[in-house]
Amino acid sequence: MPAEELLLISDEPSTIALVSRIADGLNLKVRKKKDIRSAVKASMDYQIVIVDNCLPDGDCLECLQNLKTLNNDQMYIVFVDSVERKLGIRALKDNALYYIVKPVEHDELKVTVHRAMEFKKLRKEVRTLYQCTVEDFFRGKLKDYIPQIQKIGNIALYDTVISEVERALIKLAIEETGGNQVQASRLLGLNRNTIRNKLKKYKI
Repeated sequence: MPAEELLLISDEPSTIALVSRIADGLNLKVRKKKDIRSAVKASMDYQIVIVDNCLPDGDCLECLQNLKTLNNDQMYIVFVDSVERKLGIRALKDNALYYIVKPVEHDELKVTVHRAMEFKKLRKEVRTLYQCTVEDFFRGKLKDYIPQIQKIGNIALYDTVISEVERALIKLAIEETGGNQVQASRLLGLNRNTIRNKLKKYKI
């Protein structure tokens, strides 16, 4: 499996060396760019991006604004000087995930990059979940469930699964409508008496 890529935008040798060491330890490939213009050309959706505070053709805020116009779901980590903390706050308001005050400590950056990787993974899982169909969702859930039922034996699989799905669906509808049975029945496309009977059946 190819290494995940990190985009570093900095012209400081010490910063480049530090990020490269950390990336090696996290199995990340570093794409290094020294200015906003070249970084924009190298940018891609869903990247982890580290942006230095001062670049030859602008600051980190200008860099974020340029990257955001072309890319989706990038995760930005911004470096700022100790006298520029307000710049870090502005970067957070401009969709940065984290900001780190320079001089950057090895362990702090390593933890921050690792968090960004986990956040990226979570985003991907959420995106996949929302893109899948209801059938895909249930197939994924039942794939491991069915073999377990087969091992136990003597269980009506169809009735068990349908009952559990129905119970969960009704419970969600009741929670979503704040316990209002009329609204829940409309949401589910069932009449009110049916909802009442189901609530009693499943002891919801």
